[in-house]
Amino acid sequence: MATKRKNTKRETKSSRVIDIDKAREERREKRALIESKRKRRGRPAKEEISQRKSNKLVRRRAVYFAVFLILFAIIGYSVFRLVSLKMEEANAKAEYEALLREKTALAEELKIVDRDEYIEQKAREELKMILPGETLYIISDGEPTDEED
Repeated sequence: MATKRKNTKRETKSSRVIDIDKAREERREKRALIESKRKRRGRPAKEEISQRKSNKLVRRRAVYFAVFLILFAIIGYSVFRLVSLKMEEANAKAEYEALLREKTALAEELKIVDRDEYIEQKAREELKMILPGETLYIISDGEPTDEED
């Protein structure tokens, strides 16, 4: 049965009679009509593009657009990463410079820590210690504290 159905389809397609001269004349008339419309619009005549070629051009343009979009996204992401890494590098350099300054200050302080004058100064300022025979005077800034009440 399957072979009979295929034969019937072939028969319907081949049973149609086409007049070649008439078909050519119809195509010529159609082209002439399209050409006259273009001339009225002021457009220069160009080669007629078939539907198949038109679809092919649309697909090709879509592929080019997709490739361009992907490349643009990759380049954009790379630029973003590059800028963020440069900013991170600048922050790291600034932090490094600050740490070097702190290291230098601490090295200078380490040189004078063992001196008697430095130890005496820190004892007087931070621990409020005095030598025997001295009197400690505490001057307030005018603000009462909890200790004075």
